[in-house]
Amino acid sequence: MDIKKENMNLLLGKIRTYIDAQPEAMRKGKKFIEAKKALAMLEKIFAGKVGELPLEICRKNQPVI
Repeated sequence: MDIKKENMNLLLGKIRTYIDAQPEAMRKGKKFIEAKKALAMLEKIFAGKVGELPLEICRKNQPVI
């Protein structure tokens, strides 16, 4: 099972829009800063990938759903 690049870019875009829409009071919290860092890391990982992104299994003894 693969995740298409377009779907991942759409999801990351929706998350970016949600984070940017937060009120100014909420932007000063630790959770908001961590969320921006995590989103930046995900965008860096998935940026520039061609075609489909493979779904990698974390454990070989656990089935993938």
